[in-house]
Amino acid sequence: MSRQNRTARRPLAVLAAAAGLVAMAAGPAAAVHGGSDTTTGANPFVIALETADGQQWCTGALIAPTKVLTAGHCVTEADDPTALRVIAGRTDLTGTGGQERRVRSFKVDPRFTPGLDHDSAVLTLDRPLPQRTVRVAGKGDEKLYRYGRTATVFGYGRTGDGGPGTHLKKAGLTLAAPAECEPFTQPGASPLLKVCGLPGPGTADSICKGDSGGPLVVGGVVIGVVSTGNKYCDTQLPLSVFTRATDVPRSILR
Repeated sequence: MSRQNRTARRPLAVLAAAAGLVAMAAGPAAAVHGGSDTTTGANPFVIALETADGQQWCTGALIAPTKVLTAGHCVTEADDPTALRVIAGRTDLTGTGGQERRVRSFKVDPRFTPGLDHDSAVLTLDRPLPQRTVRVAGKGDEKLYRYGRTATVFGYGRTGDGGPGTHLKKAGLTLAAPAECEPFTQPGASPLLKVCGLPGPGTADSICKGDSGGPLVVGGVVIGVVSTGNKYCDTQLPLSVFTRATDVPRSILR
């Protein structure tokens, strides 16, 4: 078991949020706790990932017509990553709108660890999607990571301790040093690898089970990928941890 608790083994278990000082095996994350409803019309780059039997699994970001950026554990914990259903343009997963694609291939950051270091992956789709893509932060984007500024996280899935969520949500989080997100980060976690998101003033907003892989966005640029956080999807530890987008190897983005 890793020291970080991982977003759930099955989206209904302990997903997009995860962990404690001693990790329990969990799998992908769930939907934003708190926050507000949004739409794929306003945010066309947000992608839903489901299992072959239609269970919400993770979230992702469309970074090219055939490329989806998500969390590494969303791929490594899937029974068969190529069987995942990639859904774009569907605000409510109980509906049938938008487009669906299959996964042709995938690449996980070769440095990925079970402790969720370097937690990123890219799915290559069988056919292009028509939705607008989003840029991934790179060199020259350091100003986007300034502590104290607000970033927006997007996700599908749970919003509390009930059943899985179905509607796309977003929440504004305040960027902070990785140490501010302990126990979901390890002592001394590098700010070059991890981004901590704290709830905004007067809120308990955070990621939750099923949000794993979802984008953290500043100024229309993805600066982070949901990795772990609010294990219980409540107000006890409303903390959100992201893989820093600049840590994603350029080789898997292509």
